[in-house]
Amino acid sequence: MPNYYLSTYTPLIHNRFGRQACQDHGHPPFVDASCRREPDLESPFPSISALCRAQMFAPRLHEGDQVIYMTKKGSAAKGMRHLVAALEVLHRFNTHKEAQAWYLERGLPLPGNCLVRGNLPLSVDHTDRFTQDVRRWDLGYQARVRAHGTFLVCRALALELHKPRAITDDQLKSIFGRDDVPGTRTPPSIPKSNFDALLSLFNRSG
Repeated sequence: MPNYYLSTYTPLIHNRFGRQACQDHGHPPFVDASCRREPDLESPFPSISALCRAQMFAPRLHEGDQVIYMTKKGSAAKGMRHLVAALEVLHRFNTHKEAQAWYLERGLPLPGNCLVRGNLPLSVDHTDRFTQDVRRWDLGYQARVRAHGTFLVCRALALELHKPRAITDDQLKSIFGRDDVPGTRTPPSIPKSNFDALLSLFNRSG
């Protein structure tokens, strides 16, 4: 039986540097903000790795599991969160090299969070400039990959990187029945009914 998760992340437009990157390079505003997009939502088959959360998330996922990605509160609009992507895990690989082979066999470009030789990080002007030293930034990711090589190839159940639906605290409370919202640094599994309620919002206006 699959498990269902709600995870949060920081979109590129959360600060002025990220907004400038969108303007200068045409990036969708709701991609991840780092030099290694995590998750990488722009690939034809979006991907999740352990770059950001190490052992706390990606290694817990298996084929068939589903994840909704929501922005952190206030990161794109004051007091608001946005529902950006719903992903289903298609393939779980133990190493990034195994994932690389899967993408290359299909003639697909490698996602930015696939850390293999020749797949370089983005330069700092494509990021939120969390740090100016991309080499040092990337070395931290490389260390995490050596310790936790899990790589998950997904399909998008729903995805909106330009104008995702905003969701209020009251709406989340009506779904989860509580004031605090799952989707912390260690995303817990959530009931399928909660997941389906969130997924249904992707196709609604307003």
